[in-house]
Amino acid sequence: MSDQEYIKSLIKEAELYRAQGLLGQSKDTFMKVLRFIKKDQQFRNQKKLIRTVVDKIKAMEKELAAIHEEAVVPELSQDVQDLVKNLFSFSKNKDVAEVEGAVALAKFGQYETALTEFHRLLKEGKEPLVAAKNIIRCHLALSSPNEAIDQFEQWVSVDVLSKGQLNNIRAFLQSVLEKKGIKAQLPVVEAPSETGETEEKEGEVLDISSVGVRLRSGSRKGSIAEFDVTFQSGNVISIVISSKESELVDSLELGIKLADMQFYSPIAIFRGCGIVSRKTKIKSGPKKGDYMLDIMVESG
Repeated sequence: MSDQEYIKSLIKEAELYRAQGLLGQSKDTFMKVLRFIKKDQQFRNQKKLIRTVVDKIKAMEKELAAIHEEAVVPELSQDVQDLVKNLFSFSKNKDVAEVEGAVALAKFGQYETALTEFHRLLKEGKEPLVAAKNIIRCHLALSSPNEAIDQFEQWVSVDVLSKGQLNNIRAFLQSVLEKKGIKAQLPVVEAPSETGETEEKEGEVLDISSVGVRLRSGSRKGSIAEFDVTFQSGNVISIVISSKESELVDSLELGIKLADMQFYSPIAIFRGCGIVSRKTKIKSGPKKGDYMLDIMVESG
């Protein structure tokens, strides 16, 4: 591939990211183009090309700033944060309960606080695989796939997670990125040693990246609606439904049992059932007005 073709491919990639709403990824790719142009003798004097790329970057920054302004989430007081963590921590296992509390904060839009909690849990060795995956989920919820990628690369370079756990997280992150149409060369992790028999025990509950729900009523009765899983804590998954899907929101009542669900994970597709255990309207952030549903996954 010639340098000119390489630049064209990067610009095409950046425009594709922008069309998908991945503004941070688009800006980073345009920055990559700009760095390449400035280093290449053939292009660094082409002022029109440079100006075009700079204008694209400025446009991305403007759009990102506007989204950030709209997405500012009111910071909860420490007392309220503690109350949220306590109300939504159900497990008798203290470590698992702490993870549930951190997930609850994320569901209430307190991503930065939740990230701090998950990093603390990871550092203390409390449910490290679950904590690490939820760190990735927080970055993705903040529309920061690059942060998620950088975080994984950092874990690979330090002795925080086992090789088995890193491979598990790599498969999870790769699956999510591919679903979003993001190409990324994630570092390859060596296979775990034969002695690492217990390192993935905490991952007994299969990680779920998306679900298919068979609709039981309304104009789409009998069809399958697919949703990305925003968060997962044990056998409870969280999905977001757009407020525009009012018929669907109304049909998924609290306590309803969802039969014949399809669950997609990085390693398998399986069927099962679920119960809508919580349904709340999102009051702030980029998903304001939409609904978050918690579904308790049951075996078929």
